[in-house]
Amino acid sequence: MAALSVDHYERMLDLAVLALREPDPRRLWDPVVTELLKACGGEFLFLRRDGPACAGGAMRFWSADGAAGADVEAVRRHLHRACPLAAHYATTGDRTPRTAADVLGDREWGTCRTAELLRTALGADHLLGLPLTDAARPFRAFLICRSGPAFTAAHLAYARRIQPLLAAVDRQAELLERCRTTGATGEAGATGAEGGGTAGERPPGDSAHGDAARPGGARPGDGAPGDGTRPGGDLTPRELTVLGLLGDALTAAVIARRLGISVHTVQKHIQSVYRKLGTRDRVATVLLAQTHGLIPPPAGGPGPGRR
Repeated sequence: MAALSVDHYERMLDLAVLALREPDPRRLWDPVVTELLKACGGEFLFLRRDGPACAGGAMRFWSADGAAGADVEAVRRHLHRACPLAAHYATTGDRTPRTAADVLGDREWGTCRTAELLRTALGADHLLGLPLTDAARPFRAFLICRSGPAFTAAHLAYARRIQPLLAAVDRQAELLERCRTTGATGEAGATGAEGGGTAGERPPGDSAHGDAARPGGARPGDGAPGDGTRPGGDLTPRELTVLGLLGDALTAAVIARRLGISVHTVQKHIQSVYRKLGTRDRVATVLLAQTHGLIPPPAGGPGPGRR
């Protein structure tokens, strides 16, 4: 494959922003995973998810060529039960992207049951772990399988760089899953007791999702750091326009052409938006803006939490 470049990161950045607009948590990951496999030269990818049940099951699977078979199910069960990378992350609290060979050592990795199963079932030789959650949340991680040459230092650097983007997408997936579950429970409760308060109903204005799912624990009505007002209240009309175009997953160059201004000016607007919203990257900014109604939410997804 071609050497990793800034274009790989830019493509993943754009896909991560698009993923925030996908209302179905089962489809949210597909374009992101396709790009991740391509960039890392992987053939198979598993999403391991511990904790509460998630849409698609506790261990999801993708392949570069779309193939799947009975052998994949055996690998899926093994990686959920006895993955050496998951054991490492669980015991150390480390959340750095690592290869199994790095964690176990080349010799031990080459002779362990996981490596043997990957070789015989998938024809893969190497395993890369890319955690999506910090140590305080149930463990979720991508496990990427690759045949032939080992993952390189460039692959690991790329994984570290995109890790915050993928973590933001994972939080969005978790939010959508929680909203679907809570919404179904609420509808059932309301149906069972028409005309009266029920456990399934919410107080007027209460959001359908928990505070923990919002960036930085933000609540509707919370302001930008230190100003005590609603986030975005001090954005200029041009900054709001740029923010909306960021939500459409447009690059700075495309935004500049659309608005008839320079890329440098667009970047200045973006940095000003980050500063005023208290965010650090595009994904977190779009997610926060959707949460507070500054830009439209994903079609069919949870709406902004308004008070």
